[in-house]
Amino acid sequence: MRGYQQSYEKHSQYQGTKSLFITIIIFSIVGLVFAYNYIPEYFYLSLYGLVNKFTYYTFITSLFISSGDVISLFFLFIMLFILYFMARNIEMSLGTKFLIKLYVVCSLFTALFYILLRISLILIYPLNSSILYIGLAWGGILGLLSYSLFPIMNKKITAFMYFLPVRMNGRSLLLIIIILRLFPVLLFVWYDPAYIVFYLPELGGILGAYIVYKYQFPIR
Repeated sequence: MRGYQQSYEKHSQYQGTKSLFITIIIFSIVGLVFAYNYIPEYFYLSLYGLVNKFTYYTFITSLFISSGDVISLFFLFIMLFILYFMARNIEMSLGTKFLIKLYVVCSLFTALFYILLRISLILIYPLNSSILYIGLAWGGILGLLSYSLFPIMNKKITAFMYFLPVRMNGRSLLLIIIILRLFPVLLFVWYDPAYIVFYLPELGGILGAYIVYKYQFPIR
């Protein structure tokens, strides 16, 4: 009986992680359906939708959506697989509520970055004609990943880069993550400034995780 109880408790410890990841996958698939039907503003976050359609509920729906196409969805699956064990450790150490709240805080920081960046492009992409929508899931995901890396910034860990195991410290891995968000912007911003909105808001998730970690922000 005791062994069964321990097995049940161990299994139930990770229900928050599993539920969060399943929700992200389902919402991201549904989001693609809305995008392919040319009505993304009703499910993703966009200033166009907020101002013209009053879609304030998208602050909630977009929390669990990954921006992009089918290829981006494939990379989302890979990232969730990589993050699963880290998120599980956060949930086991700090609780399910902390995990969910941390994800939401990081996603909302992503939303804040998006709004600020979107406003900076308002002269190029007017709100009454350009949607420039995003999902906030990547910000939340990178926030959870960053939160797991902050305590081990100088510790060697094994990270998978394109499925190849590479030994590096947490600081180097975090720097690579940031560079991967900056690189497409630096490469294509001259062709289309909208890349600023599509790639940089996720850095807000990393900042949100850092604030929670550094100042022990009471979200528990």
